[in-house]
Amino acid sequence: IPASPPPAAAADPQGLLPLAAEAAPADAGRDWGQVALALDFPRDERDDAGWAALAAGARDRPIAELLQAAEDALTLLAQHGVYMEDLSVRLAPPALWTRFAQGERGPALASIGGIDSPEAVESVRRMMKADPVFRDTAMHLMRRFDGVLRRAAAEPRGVDRLLALADSRTGRAFMLVAQAVGAFD
Repeated sequence: IPASPPPAAAADPQGLLPLAAEAAPADAGRDWGQVALALDFPRDERDDAGWAALAAGARDRPIAELLQAAEDALTLLAQHGVYMEDLSVRLAPPALWTRFAQGERGPALASIGGIDSPEAVESVRRMMKADPVFRDTAMHLMRRFDGVLRRAAAEPRGVDRLLALADSRTGRAFMLVAQAVGAFD
C-alpha cells in the first residue's frame, strides 16, 4: 500500500522544494569574507572552513550561480594546464575595483586584469577562439562575477571585500579571461 504524502506536502507542494526552503532572503546581509572563501573553493577534504563557506554560498542564488560558472571554467582551464594558484597576480587598488564594479570600463582600469602571465593570457585567448564551449563558459563566468562584484560594492562594508573576491581562484579566473578578451583595451 503506497503511503500517502504528509499533510504539508498535499497542502503546499511548493513548500518542499529545496531551493525555496534553503535560499537566503534577497536582502540578507552577506559575509563577504565567507563569499570570498567560497569563491576560492576548498583546498582539500580537510578544509572545513572552505567547505562550510561553499555550503553557505550554495544557499544564495547569485553566489551559487557564480560558483557553478567558476567550477565549470576552472575545470576547463585545468584541462589545458592553467591553474589559478600558479599565476602571479598584482591586485589593483580597491578604488579601481569599486569603479569597475560600478560599471566603468576601459584602459584606465587595465590594472584590474592583474594576471602577470602573458603565456596564460595567450593560452586563454587561443581557447576562446578555438573552443566555443570554453568561450561560452568563460563569458558566463565574467557575467556572474561582474554581478557579484556589483552587489559587494553596493553594500556598505562590501568595498573592503572586493580585493578578497578578486584574489580568490574565481577572481583570478575572471581577471585572466577579462585580459584575454581585451576587456580593458
